[in-house]
Amino acid sequence: MKRLAVVCIVIAAAVSAWTIQASAMDGNEVLKKVDEVQSASKDSVADIVMILKGKDATTKERSMKVWRRHYRDKDDWSLLKFVSPADIKNLGFLSLADDKMYLYLSAFDRVRRIASHARKESFAGSDLSNDDLSTGKYSSHYDAKIVREEGDDYVLELKRKPSSERIYPRVTAWVDKKEFTVSKMDLYDDSNRLWKTSTIKNERIQGYWTPVEISMKDVTKDHTTIMKISKITYDTGLKDEIFTERYLKRDVKGD
Repeated sequence: MKRLAVVCIVIAAAVSAWTIQASAMDGNEVLKKVDEVQSASKDSVADIVMILKGKDATTKERSMKVWRRHYRDKDDWSLLKFVSPADIKNLGFLSLADDKMYLYLSAFDRVRRIASHARKESFAGSDLSNDDLSTGKYSSHYDAKIVREEGDDYVLELKRKPSSERIYPRVTAWVDKKEFTVSKMDLYDDSNRLWKTSTIKNERIQGYWTPVEISMKDVTKDHTTIMKISKITYDTGLKDEIFTERYLKRDVKGD
């Protein structure tokens, strides 16, 4: 009985210590955990369906392929290529470390570097901007504060760092306390007005938390873009040559 009592005391102490540690986390520590979860695998290859929804209920559907290399200690790399429809097939986007972003205009067979002033531009007519497709870590660009807790979520207030060129000066994010996945974001413009809202559905695939569906709504235009993952494979051993301007220009057929 004494041994059982000791075991119970040890377990209780461990649980108490974990609770204290979790509650003692500040916003920046939570944000770093979010980055770690999003870059937990070595790489991924995904097939994605993009759905554009207008306020008149009309929809347009596109398909794309996305290759992504994940890093714990620096920005991820990402390459996106449209597969359909025919008028935008092969249009592509490449994001590398230090906010280096490139757009491939398949109609002109030309790659252009995305300048700072073009970060707000819509990507291929969607509600995602060029900036939304960048792969820099949140903790590199924002300082975070826990403003409240709602059920199983921390509600973080993110303030853009002076050194960052991100287009949203303020972001509110709902982060799962246990898994550190993000389920919702409110994104504000330079006038501190709500610009976009994003909702994210996360599922665990191959042991990694995955944003299987992302909805981005531009509240100023009443227009929504939905990104759905139809297939994803992790830890495929992607080569460096994929994340180059040369590969960005390649036809996606057979990839």
